[in-house]
Amino acid sequence: MSAILRPWHSGDAEALTEVYERADDALLSNIPDDRSVDGARTWITSITHAEAAGDLCARAIVDDGDGSGRRILGNVMASGVDRRHSSAWISYWSVAEARGQGLVSAALRSFVDLLHDDLGIYRLELGYRVNNPASAAVARNAGFIVEGREREKLLYDGIRYDTEVCARLCGDPRHPGPRIPFAPPR
Repeated sequence: MSAILRPWHSGDAEALTEVYERADDALLSNIPDDRSVDGARTWITSITHAEAAGDLCARAIVDDGDGSGRRILGNVMASGVDRRHSSAWISYWSVAEARGQGLVSAALRSFVDLLHDDLGIYRLELGYRVNNPASAAVARNAGFIVEGREREKLLYDGIRYDTEVCARLCGDPRHPGPRIPFAPPR
């Protein structure tokens, strides 16, 4: 699967709605509750405004096999950007058909390079449920190191889940795995 990373665009709302329509249980907890076209537009607008304000950085993972860059495969995002302490919170998701191929790990490695090298963010943090080995593998394969466990941190459908929290510092060794290229600026 040929993929690129690029900023979200207002024209992505319909494609994002298609992602919402095909969402499985693994993806449902990572997407907004309003899964309509208007909800997708609202989410994209909030992302692009927050990015313009310097509060986050998000990149769509898109299939570039046909050169259109329109089929959404996933997302990598740094939110809660704290300039004073030079830190950010990392999240990621992908559609079911893009999983198990190393795509999100490669996207996250590229994204980590961007955050550390181009945006100067020193500390990147993330967390995942301990019963989610796929998310743990993505984090590990992008060079994140487990720092601890938070007991019963997340609540989904009335069930509490422990999470592992990880971080990667600017000076940590870079994971040698493949990276996904960034689309040229529009």
